[in-house]
Amino acid sequence: MSERVPSERERVEALRTLGLPRGARPDQIRRTYLRLARELHPDVNPGGAADFRPIAAAYELLRRFHRRPAGQTTGPTRDGSGFDPDWWRAFGDRI
Repeated sequence: MSERVPSERERVEALRTLGLPRGARPDQIRRTYLRLARELHPDVNPGGAADFRPIAAAYELLRRFHRRPAGQTTGPTRDGSGFDPDWWRAFGDRI
């Protein structure tokens, strides 16, 4: 059973949750998540589970978005990440 790939709208909302720009690369997403997880994790911040849950859910959604489907040998874009900056450039800063 394969996981559903999140929609573009879900991806943008997850990036907003993490406080990242639309064009954030997977390495930026990971760094930001790890920084926020260190600050907000319930083991470090008692009573912080409500703050941590949305961050963890956003990161998991972004991981699924950037993961290649099984059997795909090349990515849909130049760098293989699934993110196409040329496509986003058409929207400018409207989103």
